Amino acid sequence: MTTTSYQQASSSSWFRQPPQDLGGIRRVELPVSSQRGSVNIYLVPQQDGWILVDCGMNLPNVLPAYEAAGIDWSTIRQIVLTHTHSDHAGFAERIRQLTGAPVRMHRRENELLKKLRAAEQWLSWQDEVLQWARVPHSARGCIRDAFQEMQPFFPTLAADSYIEHGEIIPTALGPMKALLTPGHSQGHLCFYVAEKKLLLAGDQLLRPRTPHLEWYAEGNALADFRASLRQLQILSVDWVLPSHGRAFAESEGRIASLLDCSRDMGNRIASLRARGNESAHQLALAYWKRPMTPFEHRNAVFEMLAYIQ
Repeated sequence: MTTTSYQQASSSSWFRQPPQDLGGIRRVELPVSSQRGSVNIYLVPQQDGWILVDCGMNLPNVLPAYEAAGIDWSTIRQIVLTHTHSDHAGFAERIRQLTGAPVRMHRRENELLKKLRAAEQWLSWQDEVLQWARVPHSARGCIRDAFQEMQPFFPTLAADSYIEHGEIIPTALGPMKALLTPGHSQGHLCFYVAEKKLLLAGDQLLRPRTPHLEWYAEGNALADFRASLRQLQILSVDWVLPSHGRAFAESEGRIASLLDCSRDMGNRIASLRARGNESAHQLALAYWKRPMTPFEHRNAVFEMLAYIQ
């Protein structure tokens, strides 16, 4: 199989060539619906094929991007998902059909997909949360419409099996350990190849972007997110392979920066609350101070809920 790798460039505008060899793990950079960015999927070698980490979005131009990379579908042995947001998992069912490979994820992400498949029930729950956050009726309607438009991009599959925290997945590079890192999503996973000091970080570690923090009713998303970062901080990592953007070194410094940003955000939110901004909706508007799309508005409110939980 030939794919776009860290050792070779591609003629496609969706592929970029980082300057370093990252131990045999290969990257394909896929388009997303905004046309302003991309998502990285990774191929980790096994003795007799490849593990595909994430799948990309369910868009017409994603399959041609895979084909341009020269992927032999028969060599994909399993598909593992960092989480089930549409840009990471939307194309998973199509790839399962093409490869026959099982799709694996954390059980919390599988539960999220079940809820999303019950679309009306999930939208009603979200509307109740937004109403509790004091989002006006008209804005809630716009958010509902935006999510109905997004619904086809979420996969309609169920996991073939679950990945547990601490599970070791054999690879040709040595054991790859699954780490549960909730915050961005309740069942978000990172994958650590200790022998190569490589971390496939999903959306947990990004640079320069900071990951969105998603409130959820069970547990404490903010505490989970910070604990997840501290869990990663103790690992020996030479290179972070994120889901968006280029690979980068200095994981400890980036994690420290994200923790500092989170603490600063918490302090700023506390200051806004002291000035009379009580609801998550008011806090979102006061914190970001810019026009937002309905989808951005919804995410901003859920992030505020996570911080004031």
